[in-house]
Amino acid sequence: MKYKISSLLAALVFAACTSAYAAEDHSDHGMTMHHMHMMINHAVEMAAAGSNLIMLGQMGMAEGVDKLSINHGKMMISNAQSLMQTIMERNPMKSLHKEGVTPKSSEEMAYTHDLYRSASSYIDTLSRMFHTSSQ
Repeated sequence: MKYKISSLLAALVFAACTSAYAAEDHSDHGMTMHHMHMMINHAVEMAAAGSNLIMLGQMGMAEGVDKLSINHGKMMISNAQSLMQTIMERNPMKSLHKEGVTPKSSEEMAYTHDLYRSASSYIDTLSRMFHTSSQ
């Protein structure tokens, strides 16, 4: 139960921080990072929902559905990890860095990297807790 509550709170904190901070800059770079922030937030929400499904399945109250719930929850956490990697390693991030938008030159890019590290830590904790991994 405490994990379920902390999962929900973490998702809400990420949602609030992401929306408020990214709304300040509407340049092309700002919007790209805003969309990255939204995807990071989605990964956190997906991992939190996955952990809820796992815990629900572990309760063993719905024979025939419990195993599906657990397996799907683990898949959601693994997919959240993969989404995080995709956001930080694919062309949009590479392009921004190539154009000089780096954590040292841009407060918002520094925030994007901080958000990524925080979200990754949370998702990795859920992965370890439920023995899932996309790696």
